Amino acid sequence: MSLSLQAEILSILIGIMRKSERNLLASIDAQIYDEALELLNKIDNDVVADLLVHIITVSTSLTVSVNELKLLLHYLKTENRIWKKHSVKLLNIFKSLPYRHGPDEFFNFSGRNGSGIVLPPINIWLYQNGFTITTWFRIDPVANCVIEKEKPYLYWFCTSKGHGYTAHFVGNCLVISYSKLKEKTFQHCIQFEFKPREWYMITFAHEYQRWGKSSIHFYINGQIVSNAYFSWSIESGDLFDKCFIGCTPDRHDLTSFSGQL
Repeated sequence: MSLSLQAEILSILIGIMRKSERNLLASIDAQIYDEALELLNKIDNDVVADLLVHIITVSTSLTVSVNELKLLLHYLKTENRIWKKHSVKLLNIFKSLPYRHGPDEFFNFSGRNGSGIVLPPINIWLYQNGFTITTWFRIDPVANCVIEKEKPYLYWFCTSKGHGYTAHFVGNCLVISYSKLKEKTFQHCIQFEFKPREWYMITFAHEYQRWGKSSIHFYINGQIVSNAYFSWSIESGDLFDKCFIGCTPDRHDLTSFSGQL
């Protein structure tokens, strides 16, 4: 394979890895870090070597395991006081290691069938004067997805009869729903455009009012963006046994959240 073709393939690979954290995680699972280090010691061409170092740098921009750090340090170890090929280039990786864009720990949701977190049943919904649901999330859409058909759920806290609290996306907007026995389902659309591959902190603060309508306040990145009023609360003796994060009970790909929480 010619050097120009090698460089072109590696450049395309770097672009794919940078496109989304989903791709980056997939490349890490494929042990591309180990392969790049192994190839680096066999390559003489500086252009190809720079691209391999770039691949290693990109893969460590998200996370770096103890074993990966050991491999890097082992590569930098001299043999008979002689550095391995392109060792000096690898030293630049340590400059980028302290810089992180986003959280150190998160749950990654593939958006495929069977993805999501299944929570144990909740015997009694714990609230007195109210309760709050808050999380950081980042939408990372699946390639070739059909937005018109998809309705990914951020959470689903319901009884087996479907009564409870849910939140799902319609396009880039978030819709919260509350369903009660013998009453129409209450829905409220948050008028905010959530952009893909950006982190947002969202908070739903539920406030109980005994003599009037209760309220829910919506905060995005600490700023209030919407208020809604509805009759409190979902009083049910049934077990909240359908509790999911990032999916619905059927865990179908069209209703599964794709991104990070």
